Amino acid sequence: MPEVVSSNGALGARIEGLDRATANEPATAALLNQALAEHLLVVVPGAPMTPEETRDFARAFGKPQTQLLRYKRSGAVPEVSVMVSTLMADGTTDKTAIRAEDWHTDDSYFATPAKATLLHSIEIPSHGGATWFCNMHSVYEALPEATKKRIEGRRAIHGYDTPRARNRPSPRTPEEIAETPDVEHPLVRTHPVTGRKALYLNPNRLDRIVGLERAESDALLDDLADEARKPKHHFGHVWQVGDIVVWDNRATMHRVMIDYPLGEKRIMQRVLIEGDRPV
Repeated sequence: MPEVVSSNGALGARIEGLDRATANEPATAALLNQALAEHLLVVVPGAPMTPEETRDFARAFGKPQTQLLRYKRSGAVPEVSVMVSTLMADGTTDKTAIRAEDWHTDDSYFATPAKATLLHSIEIPSHGGATWFCNMHSVYEALPEATKKRIEGRRAIHGYDTPRARNRPSPRTPEEIAETPDVEHPLVRTHPVTGRKALYLNPNRLDRIVGLERAESDALLDDLADEARKPKHHFGHVWQVGDIVVWDNRATMHRVMIDYPLGEKRIMQRVLIEGDRPV
C-alpha cells in the first residue's frame, strides 16, 4: 500500500509509492479518501497523463462531473477541463486565471458544490505559480466565541459573480447562465466524514449574508476573511510537471500566485468530483 506522509503544516499530505493505475482498487481508494478527509489536500507525484487517464484516476475520489464552461472542456472528455493560465503580454490571459489569484473554493455557486478538485500539471513555468491552500477548519476554530455565536445558523448567498469579487469572471453563454442561478449555503458547514465544522467562505462568489443589511454583511464577511488570510492556516504547493493535487472543497480555500514569467506556459488538467449539499 502507498504511504501517506503529512506535510506537518496547516494541511496537506504527500502520497508516496502509489501506482496510479491502482487508484480505483477499493483499498487504495479508501486510503486516498481517508487521507483527503484528514489532511484536506493530497499530492501524488508522477508523470503527465492524458485527459482520459486523469478522469479515470479521479474516479478514486468519486464521480467526475462535467465542466460548466464549455470552452474549457477537453474535447471528448467533458469531465476534464484544460486550465490555461499562461500570462500573455497582449492581455488576453484567461479571466479564470486572474480570478484564481484571490482566495476561493470551487463550485460554491452551485446548490451541490464539488466535493473535491483534482489538478494535474502538464506544463509549468520555470519558476513561480505555486498554489496556496487554506484550512477552513482551523479558521473556524480560531474565531472568537462571540463570532461563532454570531454566525451560528447563518446562511449566505453565493453567485457566479458578486461585486465583492476583485475581478469579473469569464462570461457565460445563455445556457450556462440558466444552469447557474444564485444559491444559498450555510456560513458554517459540517464535514460529512470527520464531523468537524468549517467556515464556508468564497470571496469570489459569496455575495451577502441572509438577513443582514449590505453594510453589516460586508463588514462581517471582511472580518471572517481577515482570519482566513493569516499564514498559520496556509500551505503552499510548488508544482512539478506531472503532479496531481487533490483538495477538499468542503473545508479549504485556495489561490494561485501570479508571479511567473510572461509567456511561459502554465497548463493544467482539472476534474471536479461530485459532492453533497452543504449542511
